[in-house]
Amino acid sequence: MGLSKFEYSKLRSTVNLGLQNLHIRYRFPGFTYKRELGAGVWRGTLQPSPLSQKYRVAVSYKLNSYPNVKVISPALSPKAPHLWTDGTLCLYYPKESPWQRDMLIATTILPWTALWLYYYELWLDTGKWLGSSSHASDCNLKGGCANPGETSKEIN
Repeated sequence: MGLSKFEYSKLRSTVNLGLQNLHIRYRFPGFTYKRELGAGVWRGTLQPSPLSQKYRVAVSYKLNSYPNVKVISPALSPKAPHLWTDGTLCLYYPKESPWQRDMLIATTILPWTALWLYYYELWLDTGKWLGSSSHASDCNLKGGCANPGETSKEIN
């Protein structure tokens, strides 16, 4: 008999904070690292496209949890879609498990953040969230539906 999904997931190794930091500093040299309340916190600037403004972001990560990302500055629109109620960016839907503890923040979370910021700027211009969303009507999302008036369907 094989391993269950849960048992198999426990076999995957966790990338420790030191290794996460090494990869982040290599790919994003302007980012700084601090340990705060048992979590690794990286702060730095992302610019989603050459014509975009620069955004200061903070990524917080406790081992065996999910990374959280907040935009420090400039302030996001209070009506911005795809934000969780605590103000962190909705980069993916946790129920779909795209984040695994053996992944690198530098090759997943930070590029996903830049992409989120790109779609955010398009949303500011068009009023529509043009990025994909399989959970635009999740009640934990600030503001509910990403595109008011649309049903809760997957947008691809």
